[in-house]
Amino acid sequence: MTAPLIPFSEYQEFASGTSVDQARFDGVVAAIRSYCRWHITPLMSETFTVDGPAGRILSLPTLRLVSVESVTNDGVLVADVEWSQDGTLRKREAWTDRYRGVVVQATHGYIQAPEDLVSVLLDAVSRAVATPAGQVAETIGPFSFGASEGGVKFFSHELAILDRYRLPSLP
Repeated sequence: MTAPLIPFSEYQEFASGTSVDQARFDGVVAAIRSYCRWHITPLMSETFTVDGPAGRILSLPTLRLVSVESVTNDGVLVADVEWSQDGTLRKREAWTDRYRGVVVQATHGYIQAPEDLVSVLLDAVSRAVATPAGQVAETIGPFSFGASEGGVKFFSHELAILDRYRLPSLP
């Protein structure tokens, strides 16, 4: 499991006087990551094994690429690869069309969670804590949970923030 968006102890400082349990906090963090389709933070080195797109552009499952250490295409080390912070890699010739044909060792993510994302986390955790067990939360947007599923719901303004960190859907 990766580290939370912010440490639980830091949240407790923000919400001093409340009794937040770790499970609800972890549930909100998991809901944010699930919605966004990647871990977001912390900064981490990872090996991506992805399907070859057969074109010149390859997209990695990240929106914040910091460095690319190595790339292999069909098992052959690729030396001349351009990459963008948005997680895309480009090379002169086409990538393989093989499933799991490209392996990329890269560092990605945010060192610290962006402030707007922390705000969503804090608000959603506060709502989760305030929802009594078994009570069903109101449905707004694609996310709505009762307390048994974490007691969190994301409002439309929060979804607008989360959408900034959300990977596009796969074809």
